[in-house]
Amino acid sequence: MNIKVDTKKTTGDIKPVHGFNNAARVTGYGSLLPDFAALRPPFIRLHDTCGEYGGKHYIDIPNIFPDFSADAENERSYDFTLSDLYIKELHETGAEIMFRLGVSIEHAPKKYDIYAPSDPEKWADICEHIVRHYNCGWADGFFMNIGYWEIWNEPDGLDEHVEPFGPPMWIGSAQDYYRLYSVTSRLIKEKHPDVHVGGYSSCYILGANVNGKWTEGPTDYFTGFLKYISSPETAAPLDFFSWHGYLGRDRLEKIGREYNFIKNTLAEYGFADIPVFDTEWNCNIATYETDDVRTMYYINMRNEYGASHAAAVLCEMQRLGVDAAMYYDAQLWCAYGALFNVPDLTPTKTYYAFKSFGALYELKKACGVSCGSGLYAAAATDGEKCRVLISNIKTDGADVLLEANAEGAIGIYLTDSENDFAFRECSDGSFFLPPNSFALAEFSVKK
Repeated sequence: MNIKVDTKKTTGDIKPVHGFNNAARVTGYGSLLPDFAALRPPFIRLHDTCGEYGGKHYIDIPNIFPDFSADAENERSYDFTLSDLYIKELHETGAEIMFRLGVSIEHAPKKYDIYAPSDPEKWADICEHIVRHYNCGWADGFFMNIGYWEIWNEPDGLDEHVEPFGPPMWIGSAQDYYRLYSVTSRLIKEKHPDVHVGGYSSCYILGANVNGKWTEGPTDYFTGFLKYISSPETAAPLDFFSWHGYLGRDRLEKIGREYNFIKNTLAEYGFADIPVFDTEWNCNIATYETDDVRTMYYINMRNEYGASHAAAVLCEMQRLGVDAAMYYDAQLWCAYGALFNVPDLTPTKTYYAFKSFGALYELKKACGVSCGSGLYAAAATDGEKCRVLISNIKTDGADVLLEANAEGAIGIYLTDSENDFAFRECSDGSFFLPPNSFALAEFSVKK
């Protein structure tokens, strides 16, 4: 199967789609793992932060502002301590931080913090003070210039097949969320015009993979939101729109369907030019029929099945032009935290998918690439070097011929069931890509 690379035809920038939700730390209060920092993620989104290891102390509005009846103007009403320690370390990596203003998910029978705020204006005021703390130095704060502020998470997320105890993220009407978004985004933009505000991290923009089966989702929540914020009497800024795309086997086409639907619908309501971010995604790969499909998902997220799919997703999002994306999740405690093995903290095969795409991102410019059916590819160049990521998510292997204007040998870094980023050279550009595998190819560009 031929992979053709045209290093003379650049097609724009490599997109920062290899970001993460949160970061990998040994404990909820520890430093970043060096292997995680080495990935140099372009984005780190803060949602469901720390969970079992300190979830009541980080990021969420009720954690930072624990007494909603307190004075929002008084800095003593806020507890920034642990959030500060965490964000300071993330900021020092150079990653762009996306701060989710809201709460973490609640799957349990009793709900605590996911109710629509009783006073949206006060909630917005609290959020604005959090922006002020991190960007303007308020309350012994910082000047971090955090650019992206996402208002709530998955207010549309309810599927009775996986949520037997009711909504996990929002108890309130759609109109309640639309109002909260409008009030909060207007206040933040009024006080901090240089930051980007957006939402709403849609859970079911067109549907979802539920226990291995596709379940259609409603679209009226999305159109209702856009109608609300574009109406003169309730108009509100939307600097970016975010959605979530969890993918099952053979459903990579879901990314394109959702992304194109979002772009087209945004254009209908006057938001044609805003960025679209996939702020949560992962690969829910079921390899055989079982009643315990979710456990299989978690296992496969870390092996060659999830790794090859993750590499394919990164290539596909680059091809589509998704403006940025954040994998869920990088935290060690999380069942979705597929970057490291626990407890030895060695990188998983999925880690190398992000390492490989990061190598493309270093070269900055995307270049022309085409590949055969069943393979996914992305390529980048800086004019001197070229790197190509190729993923095979099929159950059959593929003989690959990389056609490119290479100077000298081509280096191949292969990840499959037996290898983790294993290096080999090929002089003629031909190599074998096993089932459920991916390879990073690197060569010098012939002048």
